[in-house]
Amino acid sequence: MAIKKQEIRRNPLAEWVGAAWRFVQAHQTAILAVAVVLAIGASAAGVYWWYWQRREEEASRLLGNALAATRSEQSASAQPATNSADATKILQEVVKQYPKTGSAEEALIALGNMQYGEGKIDQALGSFDQYLASFPRGRFILEAGLGKAYAQEAKADLDGAVKTLSTTLDHGKNDPLAGEAYISLARIYEEMKKPEDAMRVYGQVVEKYPGTRWAQNALMRMTALKSK
Repeated sequence: MAIKKQEIRRNPLAEWVGAAWRFVQAHQTAILAVAVVLAIGASAAGVYWWYWQRREEEASRLLGNALAATRSEQSASAQPATNSADATKILQEVVKQYPKTGSAEEALIALGNMQYGEGKIDQALGSFDQYLASFPRGRFILEAGLGKAYAQEAKADLDGAVKTLSTTLDHGKNDPLAGEAYISLARIYEEMKKPEDAMRVYGQVVEKYPGTRWAQNALMRMTALKSK
C-alpha cells in the first residue's frame, strides 16, 4: 500500500531527517569548519605519534650501542676504560637528545650505576637525582632511590640517605626491590646509632616479606641488635 505525502510528513523519523538536513544546510559553513578542525587534529595526532615513535627508535638504537660498548666480547684487545668512556658518552647523548623517552629513562639508570661502580660518586648522585626529577613515577624509581642513597651513604650523608629511601619507598612499596630498600634503610639506621629505628624497619621486613632472604637477613640483624 502506498504511503500518502501527508503520512510521510507526520512520520517522526522523516520529520527528524528533514530537520537535520535543514540544519546542515543552514550551518554548512560552521559544520565544514568543525570537520576541518577535526581532520587537522587527527592528522596532528598521527604526526605526533609518528614523531615520538621515531625518536624512541633512534634513542633505543643509541642505548643498544652504549650497552654494547661495555660487553667484553667486543674485542680481546679492547680496554675496559675505553669501553666505559664510550658507553658513558653515548648514554649521556641519549639522555640529552631524547629526554622523557623510555630509552632516556633506562640510560639514566645505566649511567648512574656505571658511575657508582667506577667510584664516581658525585656523578652517580647527579644521574640518580636527574632520574628522580625527570621520572617521578618511572619504572626504575626504587632502583634510582637505592642508587642515590648508596651514593649519599658513600659521602657520609646518612640523613640524606634515610630521606631518599623513605621517600622512594612511599612510591614503590610493591616494587621487587622494596625489600632491599627496607634492609638498606635499617642498616643505615644502625650506622646512625639508632637501634630502635633499625629494629622497627627490620620488623617491617619480616612482616612484609616472610620466607625471603630479606626476612632472614632482618631476623639475623634483630638478633644481633638484641644481644648488644
